Amino acid sequence: MFKWLAVVIVMLFSVSTDITYAQTPLSSTPSDGCSFINKLKAEFQKHNPNIAHVRIVDVRPTLTETPKYLVLGWGIRADRTFRGNFADELFGLFLVDESLSSVEKVMDFIPTPRWHDTEMRISRVDASKAVLEATGETYGGRLLRHEYDLRKEGRISRRP
Repeated sequence: MFKWLAVVIVMLFSVSTDITYAQTPLSSTPSDGCSFINKLKAEFQKHNPNIAHVRIVDVRPTLTETPKYLVLGWGIRADRTFRGNFADELFGLFLVDESLSSVEKVMDFIPTPRWHDTEMRISRVDASKAVLEATGETYGGRLLRHEYDLRKEGRISRRP
């Protein structure tokens, strides 16, 4: 009986313990896997073809009758270097459907007030308006404040 047990133990230790993992090729660009980011990028590039990198900065639900979201995006040129045009770094405000899968309306594009040194957020959303505010990241201080009207039949317009 012990002889058979010894044979089984020897067989267990002689089995290879190498593990082979399945390898999935990585995409060449980080946004390939997220079609919504690609949709935002397309909207940014319609406004400025130099925009190459796009990120989502803030997302807030609207308090309107039909559930939707406000999405604040950020885009910048490929080399991230200032070349005299503040519109090569943009913030974009978008009205997005309730599934967060398609852009229903481009509400605004705002060139950066300070190159690669601006933090912008949706600071307020209620049934009547949305407010965007930007501050300087390095030196602080409020750089801008924009209000958008949410009451007019689902239309969103920038207030002067």
